[in-house]
Amino acid sequence: MRKIGLVIVTSLLAVTLAACGNTHNGNSSSSSKSTKVAKRVANSATMTTSNNSTLDPNQLTPAQNAALVLYYTGEHMPGSDQNDYSKDMDVSGQGAVVKIYNKDSVPKGEGPLYKDYPDGADLLYYVKLNQKDSEHGIDSTYYTIAGNKTYISDSDAGISPDGVTKAEMVAYAKQHHAVKRIMNVANNTKVQDMRNQSASANNSHNLSTQQLGTLVALYQEPDWFKDGISDGMMWYGSNSNGFSYVTANGDPTSWLYFKQNGNDVTIKYVDPKEGQSVAEASTTTKHVTVSGLIRDYYTNQSQKDEVNGYANKLKPESDYNDN
Repeated sequence: MRKIGLVIVTSLLAVTLAACGNTHNGNSSSSSKSTKVAKRVANSATMTTSNNSTLDPNQLTPAQNAALVLYYTGEHMPGSDQNDYSKDMDVSGQGAVVKIYNKDSVPKGEGPLYKDYPDGADLLYYVKLNQKDSEHGIDSTYYTIAGNKTYISDSDAGISPDGVTKAEMVAYAKQHHAVKRIMNVANNTKVQDMRNQSASANNSHNLSTQQLGTLVALYQEPDWFKDGISDGMMWYGSNSNGFSYVTANGDPTSWLYFKQNGNDVTIKYVDPKEGQSVAEASTTTKHVTVSGLIRDYYTNQSQKDEVNGYANKLKPESDYNDN
């Protein structure tokens, strides 16, 4: 009986020890799995942080590219050696809105005044910060892309003729420790594609010479034009080179020439610079769009009534010649 009891006790002890061993191994295995999961989560978090804090010129999102261009433009403005024009990009929670337009249908104030686009450019991008805290900081800009180069705004309301690659802008930002500033904006930036709206605005309008001349004059010289209309001293006509004009029939500065080609309108006028006489002045040429003129000056009924009222008061040049 003692032997049987000893065997039973020994067997029970072995089973108990085995069970304890299995429990320990199970806990070790579970702990090991938890550690691996934690490491994977940590590694994933590290990778996410890394991706959100670096700029790869070959994988820039539209938001990152816009923030990069805004920074780069501010760094190349006149006076940037003495001023930190992009410091508003450091504001906590700063963001921006990027609008993408067909280059011929950009609203007034969101694109270049002088539309000297590089060959191959089809779109214009306009970016504006959500917050502006500093008095002299840059909070908006526009740019276009042609080939592998970006063409930023210049200081004369036009487009810089010298393009820059994404790699060059990224290298500049890294050299000046600005990646964090750029990503601060990019991570809170919204992109709005305005091309469909632009397309609907491009529908042709059958404007008379007087109506188009009025729109061009309101765009280029509104006070001069309105004063001439008010005094009954404003005429319109066409010449042999395909250009039409509105004029007060004074010196060469009182002639405003325009020519429509589809949605494009070429404007020419004599523009004396400081210290120049009218005789010494050269002719300036610029381009606007019919859709842009209509959007800015001929959209609601009040605007249409104003434009049509001016157009009806324009006199044909033949009336002036007859007098």
